Amino acid sequence: MLDRVRAYVKEHQMIEPGGKVAAGVSGGPDSICLLLLLKELCRELEACLCAVHVHHGLRGEEADEDEAFVRELCAREVIPLRVFSFDVRERAAREKLSLEEAGRLCRYEAFRETAAELGGARIAVAHHADDQAETVLFHLFRGTGIRGLCGMEPVHDDIIRPLLGVRRQEILEWLESRGLDWRTDSTNESVEYTRNRIRSEILPCAAAHINARAVPHIAEAAGELSEIERFLEKRTEEAFRLCVREEEEGCFLFEAGFEKLDPVLQRRLLRLCMERTGGLKDVERVHILILLELMEKQTGSRADLPGGRQARREYRGISLKRAADPQSRGGGKGEAPDSRAGAEALEMPESLTGAGAAGIPAPVKFPESLRIGGRIWSFSLENAQKDKIIPQKTYTKWFDYDKIKQCLVIRKRQPGDYLEINRDHGRKKLKSYLVDEKVPAAEREKLWLLADGPHILWVPGYRISEGYKVTQDTERILKVQIDGGENDG
Repeated sequence: MLDRVRAYVKEHQMIEPGGKVAAGVSGGPDSICLLLLLKELCRELEACLCAVHVHHGLRGEEADEDEAFVRELCAREVIPLRVFSFDVRERAAREKLSLEEAGRLCRYEAFRETAAELGGARIAVAHHADDQAETVLFHLFRGTGIRGLCGMEPVHDDIIRPLLGVRRQEILEWLESRGLDWRTDSTNESVEYTRNRIRSEILPCAAAHINARAVPHIAEAAGELSEIERFLEKRTEEAFRLCVREEEEGCFLFEAGFEKLDPVLQRRLLRLCMERTGGLKDVERVHILILLELMEKQTGSRADLPGGRQARREYRGISLKRAADPQSRGGGKGEAPDSRAGAEALEMPESLTGAGAAGIPAPVKFPESLRIGGRIWSFSLENAQKDKIIPQKTYTKWFDYDKIKQCLVIRKRQPGDYLEINRDHGRKKLKSYLVDEKVPAAEREKLWLLADGPHILWVPGYRISEGYKVTQDTERILKVQIDGGENDG
C-alpha cells in the first residue's frame, strides 16, 4: 500500500520535499489510512504534516466521540491537529443548501484556513477509487458532459488525493492487518442520500453481476476522459482567442471564425462565453442549443439566458451581454472585468490610453505600449523555444501566456490580491509580501501591478508570481517591459 501510494504521489507531484500538507481526518477508515500513510511519506520527504478535523454539529454524541478518537490518534502519532466546529444545519437553512453541500463548504473552509496558517500547504483528502466511480455515476445519472465524467482529479489547485488509485476494500484490509481502529459514520449507511445508494447498492450490484472490476474500470475511464478534457479545454481557449472579442458589457462572437469550428468546439466555445459573461450557474445544454440556433437566425433576433444575460444576433455574429444588475453578474466595485487579454479579444478604451487614472484598471492588448503612471509598459507575444534560458532582468519579465485566466490589467493593489510564492501553488497575500519586503506603507499605495483577477503576475521592481513562470511546457511567452526594460537587476 505504501509503495503504491508513494508512487502515485510522486507521479502526480503531490508533495514536494520540504513541503506542507493539511490532511482532512474524519475518523473513518479512509482518512485514518490517509493520515498514517502521509505521516510516513512526509517523514521521507521532510515535509510538514498537520491533521484537520471538522465537527459538523449534526450527530450529537457520535460526532463528539469521533472528535475524541481523532484527538487521541493524533496525540499518539505525534501529529499536530486543528479541530473546527460548525453548525452545518443552521448554515444549510440560512444559505438554502443541502446538508451535504453545507458540510462540504464548512470542511473546505477549515482545510483552507489551516493551509493558509501553514503558509500555503496542500490539502489532502481521502477520496479513493470507489469514491471516483461513485462520483462519475452520480454525475452521469444527473446529466453531465465530459467534464462531469472525468470525476475527481488527483491534483486540483491546492487539493491532492493520494488514495485515488486505491480500492476501499484494500484500505480496510490494510487497517485490519495492522490492528488499527476507525470510526463509522452512521449517516453513510442511509440510502436517503443518492451517493450512499450508488455506493451501497448500485456499485456492488455491478461488481457482482456485470464485472468484478467494474469500479476500477470506471475510475480508469475517468482518467482517460480527464486527458481528453484537458486537450479540448486547450483547443477551446484557442478558439476563444480567435473568434471572440471581449467587451465591457460582455463579448461578441464572430460568425466567420465560429462556422469553421467543429461542432464539438462550437458548443464548448458557447459554454465558455457563458462562463466568461456571468458564470455557469443554471446554465444547461438547452441554453447552448439556443445560442447555436440564434447564430442561424436573422439579425435582430434575441434570446434571454440564465443570470439575466441576453444574446442578440448581429450582422457579423452574436453579442452576449451580462446582466445589467451588478449583483447578478457576480461583479462588484473595483473588480477587473471577467475576461482574458488577447490580440483579437479586447479593444482599448480611449479613457485609458493616456496617463491612466489611479485605481482604474488598464486592459492590455498585444502588441501594445501603454503609458501608465508616467512609465511605458510594452507587451509582446512570442513562441517558446525549448531550452532557452530566461534572463534575469528587473524591468523585463517573461510569463507563460496560456496560464492567464481572466483579463490582464495594470492597476493599483486591491483587497484579496495575492501571489504564488512556490511551485506548490503556495499563496501569500500581497499585503503580507510587501510587509515582508519592508516596502513603506506610502510606497505600497503607489505601486502599479500587473494582475490576472486577484492573482498578481508582477510587482515591478520586486518579483513575479511562481504561477506564471515559463517552464519546459510553456508554448507561448508574454514578454513585458517597463521603460524599455534595460535594467538587469
